[in-house]
Amino acid sequence: MTGTLYCRSELSAPWGIAIPAFPGMMTFLIVTAGQCWLEMSGVDPVLLGPGSLTLIPHGTPHRLRSHRRARTVELSDLPVQAVTERYETLRWGGAGALTEATYGVVRFDHIAAHRLVELLPPMLTVDGWDDDSGTWLHSTLQLITREAKAMRPGGETVVTRLADVLVIQAIRCLLYTSDAAD
Repeated sequence: MTGTLYCRSELSAPWGIAIPAFPGMMTFLIVTAGQCWLEMSGVDPVLLGPGSLTLIPHGTPHRLRSHRRARTVELSDLPVQAVTERYETLRWGGAGALTEATYGVVRFDHIAAHRLVELLPPMLTVDGWDDDSGTWLHSTLQLITREAKAMRPGGETVVTRLADVLVIQAIRCLLYTSDAAD
């Protein structure tokens, strides 16, 4: 797996982002504070809270919003600040409630990984704060949250590597708990 882009976001309500298709890529969202709605064609809207990790394995276009009626803006029209070539920050929205999140786009390079990703559902959400069996997720999300907020030296590397681990662990979690794994 190769991370192509990571973005730490601070979004103040009202806000909405229309995220385009990323063909051949997997996107993921980690909500570290606040909440947001995830909307994707063919899937019921989902309210995501702190500690949730959502994978969109097939790079499908989707929308993130502070509330269901919030106006969306195309991702390409938002004011991002490049920290490095692969890591950026986004501060955007109104003057309302704050949502903090890390968003990433990753690519799988191995043919076996491509086949596995093809078998995944359109969206996979793991709630790390509420899942007693997911202590790995809870502790990893806490560490990502701390690193993303503080951005100490080496913080970008820590966040991107941990995000990669979260994606792999979420897929493993699905495989171990799914009826399809039988």
